[in-house]
Amino acid sequence: MAAAAGVSASTVSNYFHCPHKLTGATQERVRQAVETLGFVPNDAARMLRTGTNPVIGYIAADPFGAGASEAVRAVEQRIAKENMHLLMAHGSSEERERSYLRLFAQQRVAGIIVEPVGDVESELAAIRAHGIPSVLITRQATSTTQASVAADHVFGGRIAVEHLIGQGRRRLGFVSADLDNVRVQDQLRGAVLALSSAPGVALEVIRATSGSVDAGVACAESIAQRPQGEQPDGLFCTNPMLAIGASRVFAAGYGREKSMDVAIVGYDAPEMTSLAAVPVTALRIPYREMGAAAVNLLFESISQIQEEGSASGASTRSHVRLNPEIVSLVSTA
Repeated sequence: MAAAAGVSASTVSNYFHCPHKLTGATQERVRQAVETLGFVPNDAARMLRTGTNPVIGYIAADPFGAGASEAVRAVEQRIAKENMHLLMAHGSSEERERSYLRLFAQQRVAGIIVEPVGDVESELAAIRAHGIPSVLITRQATSTTQASVAADHVFGGRIAVEHLIGQGRRRLGFVSADLDNVRVQDQLRGAVLALSSAPGVALEVIRATSGSVDAGVACAESIAQRPQGEQPDGLFCTNPMLAIGASRVFAAGYGREKSMDVAIVGYDAPEMTSLAAVPVTALRIPYREMGAAAVNLLFESISQIQEEGSASGASTRSHVRLNPEIVSLVSTA
């Protein structure tokens, strides 16, 4: 290949992995030789020779969600600057998640980012012992030796309720379908913290049948049927679908001549809640920033391994927590 292009073997390697090091004329000469010979680089051979793999593995619980796509974009941008490649996998269940972890370990990827479904920290520790670092994204690690990046949902729950209190709301409802979920529990802890500095404000936990728009509608209809003095005047819904469903009922007035005065805050995906008939105030989760922080932590670990030759030590890894922010729209106006 190098002889056909009239260049050195290292120049051919740079063409595929570090093209910015070559002049335009040299790139064109190598490109023509590649096309003429139908040459395909052998990354397995390169890895054996150099001990490095140009691939980062990413396992996403929901790769099709808006949040995941923002995080992946940030990861891909950084990886591209390093002249590496991203291999995505859909960890749709704990079994599939572990299967992909085994695959990435067998392929000796340079590093792994995981948006976890189950508890994978023990598997990641075993993989790390073989020199493959990892970062959890969207969930804080419990181990001090496992790097992680997550949103601070306690902070999110607190500012959501503080926003409702700031609008003069005094009877609040915390609406969720999954009170056993760690993220929801954190949101509730934050909501309760907000009450500590707001005497006279009450918070009721209201369980929805699911996290869907229809469940939000059903929940709001049930609230609307209560005697007027027993209805919440502010709702914090722990996902965007519940908030959109509730807003439909209270905007329509549920059979009343005027719409009911119930302020609503949703959690996550304000780009979705802004499209509701009544645009719903929601918290923005900083997915893009989480992706950028996760890939930066991963490359820090990769560099450390290259310098020290191992990732199996018990050194403390970073745990980054980023704050959600309120996107205030009509539902709390």
